[in-house]
Amino acid sequence: MRVAWRCLVLAAASAAPARVAAQSVENGHPSVSPDGRRIAYVETRGGHGRLFVIGVDGGNAHELSLPDVDRSPQWSRAGELVFTGEGADSGKILSASVDGGAPRVRATVPGRTQSLSPDGSRVLYLVGPWTSTALVVADTDGAHPRTLAGGRATAWNGTWSPDGMRVAYTYGDSTRLLQVHVMNSDGTGDRAVTHATAVEGSAQLPAWSPEGGRLAVQVNDLPRHSSEIWIVDVASGEVRRPAPHAAAYLDETPSWFPDGTRLAFQSNRSGTMEVWVMDADGSSPVQLTGRAASPGGRLRQP
Repeated sequence: MRVAWRCLVLAAASAAPARVAAQSVENGHPSVSPDGRRIAYVETRGGHGRLFVIGVDGGNAHELSLPDVDRSPQWSRAGELVFTGEGADSGKILSASVDGGAPRVRATVPGRTQSLSPDGSRVLYLVGPWTSTALVVADTDGAHPRTLAGGRATAWNGTWSPDGMRVAYTYGDSTRLLQVHVMNSDGTGDRAVTHATAVEGSAQLPAWSPEGGRLAVQVNDLPRHSSEIWIVDVASGEVRRPAPHAAAYLDETPSWFPDGTRLAFQSNRSGTMEVWVMDADGSSPVQLTGRAASPGGRLRQP
């Protein structure tokens, strides 16, 4: 599940006529390349996700000839795209060069929304119903599975720290208020690093900064149809809100640039869901996708 409780609301909209769904196009779930020069993202059209790559200047956007995907892509240390498939391939992690070539299977596990460890030796994945999802770690062939969190409560969006020693994830319980937790990769030392209130919304979808000291998270306020990106210091829990707003639009799914000074994210602040980039202090936001809405491929927001 990619945007937690908002996804449950959006699922109800899937009963709309197929003609309307086929016309809906969203660009989002960005992932910045290790060299900081390109951003992979998912174009969702008619319920299917296709992988695209765009330059950080908003140019040279092109689709990759790869299978449909169901969540944000990752980049390997070697600069390959790592992604998960849809449907029958939902338990597989694949990788492929952005310059062409057939994808290869990196892992096969009996779960969904997988995340490959930085060294490629382990996989995080989810099992169980959405109301009591467990976060599991296993070898890439599914051997030696171990539940790290969830089961009675819920655990979603597991992601590895850059050194592979810690895991951040979204924790939810019967309050339906989500928080981001961090634990060691063996499941010990679990603790909450966000303490969002019901007025602020639910914190989820953590993204580790390159140095591993900060997390960018999205905080959704469903009643206001709004979400912001927060930056949380992992050690102290101190929160910065780089782009606070009272308007009813969504800033979501953050991804760090390798120098830690900028973020890519998805936002519908221009009317449709598109990929944006901003400085980590919230300044200089630039729309990268959606050329029809922003001639030349870029739109600077005041």
